[in-house]
Amino acid sequence: MNEEFAVLLFFFGISLTANLGMLIGWVRAVRRVRRLEDHIFQPQGQAGDDRRVDRLEQVIESMGGQMDQLANGQEFLNRIVAERLDRPRSYAEPEREVTPH
Repeated sequence: MNEEFAVLLFFFGISLTANLGMLIGWVRAVRRVRRLEDHIFQPQGQAGDDRRVDRLEQVIESMGGQMDQLANGQEFLNRIVAERLDRPRSYAEPEREVTPH
């Protein structure tokens, strides 16, 4: 009988510890969510947000320009490769001599 009671106390202790840990975690998570919501929904930070939005728009526009340059470079390379593939090779051409410099 003492062994069964000891096992029961052991499992009760584990259950109690786990439940207390989850309760503490839940309370801390609720506090953090409240602080985050208060920080997000405060109306006093509008000037900083406008600057952030302007900076973000500038970055996106510059990335768009870089993507256009990348696309133009890819089109150019595709044209070059297509021209080389379309041009027949002349086997009568002598091979070039490689000289060290």
